[in-house]
Amino acid sequence: MTPSQKLSRARNCVLAFCREQFPGETIELRDSVFICNEFYRGRRFRSEQISAVWFTEEDQVKIHAPDGTCLATWDADELAERVQGCQAETLPMPSTRPSVMPQEEIRRAA
Repeated sequence: MTPSQKLSRARNCVLAFCREQFPGETIELRDSVFICNEFYRGRRFRSEQISAVWFTEEDQVKIHAPDGTCLATWDADELAERVQGCQAETLPMPSTRPSVMPQEEIRRAA
């Protein structure tokens, strides 16, 4: 799994958690780079209802209430299980295959 796929999985799991915990409320999830002690550690997700951090190296998500209470902690295995029930909210990565171009005459210098 690529880092962007792991980030997408974490984002979708956090969004699904918010929708489960706060049904009927509008969830505006914002994310930003999370740097600690001058090192990139992952991403931070915030909304009015929660604050969550996805730790890249550990592939772990921790979700906290506004008062700092830990609401959930998921490791890589739990994220994989949770994402099965989530509907993807992000666009898939574009294909790395070059698009098929019509055959053109190739001229070469002599």
